[in-house]
Amino acid sequence: MSRKAKEQADQLPVGVSLAIGQLVGLSSELQLLRDHPPLVKRSDGKYEGDILGFVKGLHLSARVIYFLRERLSSADLEVSWGHILDQNGQSCSPECDVVIHKKGWICRWNGSSRPIMEFTFVEASSVLAVISCKSKLTTIDKKYPSSLKKYGVNKVFLLAECCVESRKESLKKRAREAGYKGLWFLYSVDTSTGFVKTDESALKSFVDEILKSVSSRMLS
Repeated sequence: MSRKAKEQADQLPVGVSLAIGQLVGLSSELQLLRDHPPLVKRSDGKYEGDILGFVKGLHLSARVIYFLRERLSSADLEVSWGHILDQNGQSCSPECDVVIHKKGWICRWNGSSRPIMEFTFVEASSVLAVISCKSKLTTIDKKYPSSLKKYGVNKVFLLAECCVESRKESLKKRAREAGYKGLWFLYSVDTSTGFVKTDESALKSFVDEILKSVSSRMLS
């Protein structure tokens, strides 16, 4: 954890620090990679040198999965990346960055030795919640929550790495209107000052809402 993240964590009650410490650390880590490395303009006018967007997104969602696996370790649940299959096994949902579901799966794509991918096909009836992870959020995918309803998923959360501070509340409103249970950010950026803000109370709210959404399974 960086010095900045540690100082932020030290200001929190112990219980809250334990609950969101990994997310605060992830926020600090991703801030360093947000616009790094510098892009290089090639002779054909295209740019190269940045980290592949897909890899950045996968890094974010994977870290959220690891975090939630730890937070839900006392529950009889799993947290995966993959597709949801309908009740007849004939249709796959759009890709789900994070799926919280009952234990078990229909199929898992993975290597047999030192795997680098763990993509899971989950039965619709076992899904409790889905989290969509985004990098720099500038707009809301209005179709995503409705596309999951046919699979019986009514709890779709949206977690973004960052956004412009001045647009934070409007994006949250649009996310709720689109059918998401809420929108949270690891941090926001004030474009006029360059100030980066990590809101620990918002991160705690995100964790609390996720735990609330699966509370019946945690208590069973």
